[in-house]
Amino acid sequence: MALYGYTIGEDRDGNASNGKQLDVYRFLIPSGPGGSITPTKVGTVNLPATATTADLEGLGTNPRTGRVGAVNEARATGSTTPIDPTVTVVNNVDQPLAPATTSPTRTPSDLRRFGFESGADFNSSALYNISGNPNPANGVPVGSSLYKITTATPGTLSLVDTFGPATTAAQRQGTQPTNPGKFADGLAIDNLNPGNTRALASDFRTNDGDGNQLYKVDLLTGQLSAPITLRTPSGQALNVNADSGLAFTNSGSQGLFALLETGAVYQITGYQDELAASGLGLGSAGGINGAGFATATLLGNVNLPNASTGVVDYEGFTIVNE
Repeated sequence: MALYGYTIGEDRDGNASNGKQLDVYRFLIPSGPGGSITPTKVGTVNLPATATTADLEGLGTNPRTGRVGAVNEARATGSTTPIDPTVTVVNNVDQPLAPATTSPTRTPSDLRRFGFESGADFNSSALYNISGNPNPANGVPVGSSLYKITTATPGTLSLVDTFGPATTAAQRQGTQPTNPGKFADGLAIDNLNPGNTRALASDFRTNDGDGNQLYKVDLLTGQLSAPITLRTPSGQALNVNADSGLAFTNSGSQGLFALLETGAVYQITGYQDELAASGLGLGSAGGINGAGFATATLLGNVNLPNASTGVVDYEGFTIVNE
């Protein structure tokens, strides 16, 4: 058995007239720093030209089936569409590729996802999706919201927001975040040590006005913690600016890894004490690396087609033990 990462690219040719061809890649997770990583193409997810938000940025591994599912981003950057027209969930995009597409029913019917970026992961029988906007230039506040998608067919999509004041119409309809000021676009759920706060979200962007960090996520309330700052192994603040995917290894020795849209793979350590801390107000006490810190070590770069040039982004990430 070995650990493999999966990611999905954007529309291969950028030509909307012939539909959307999203290539799926698989690569071995390195055991330590070692330079370049060679991926293998698993297959292609074909979506129709009408799929305006086709980028499958949220990837997760179902702990019950061992198969990989994906959910699309909420809204395309630069889009004039004020809400996401379709929530697309594509199942079984791992090896062997056997995708099946469903469109979950919004509950309530006027629910729309907030933001432009998406991360996702499974917890037992549900797929959770964190969706957010990192850029004030997009015209909506920086922030994130958490959503739950049931895995029945077609399933239901609901907003997870039971902390603080009651959900507003703007939050429900996707124009305001439930976690203002806390952008995250990667989500990893710990299925080895289940609990409502055994989940983390990632933010490797600096153009949202802060640094690179993690957030603890409460899956029952939808609340994000105070930030856990990411540091390099030498103790300096990590300073990259890219969209990210986040994944736990949920078998054997547990690890936490991130994949950036450029193909860079990081291993994250020092978060364990933060996860064990009571409540969500992290950033003020304890932890292996100090108060609210974790360490991100660059393991290498996956040689994904056009990733280094920015022509095709690879933002979703999950891990399967095969």
